[in-house]
Amino acid sequence: MTATLYAGEWQAAGACLSADPEIFFPVSGTGASAPQIEQARQICGGCPVRRECLDWAMSSGEMHGIWGGSTPEDRTRARRAEAARRRHARRSLQVTPGILAS
Repeated sequence: MTATLYAGEWQAAGACLSADPEIFFPVSGTGASAPQIEQARQICGGCPVRRECLDWAMSSGEMHGIWGGSTPEDRTRARRAEAARRRHARRSLQVTPGILAS
């Protein structure tokens, strides 16, 4: 079991603390920004609080920057996939009249 850290606690343990913050906020998600994104992801890759960072970005709706090794596009795809899973789960739970046998 792992302990849940409060935002200030996990942030203080981030591998990004000694890096230039601008690395984590590329101008775009492609093109000339690709090496910058890869550099940020490499830093995140060895981070002991990567999961907490990503969870925070997902739960807060963060739309900018690299968080937990994810780009804004990664997080948007993950949010859409989760919404689709929830819709599917709700549909699966609905009972269609006339389907159940007596």
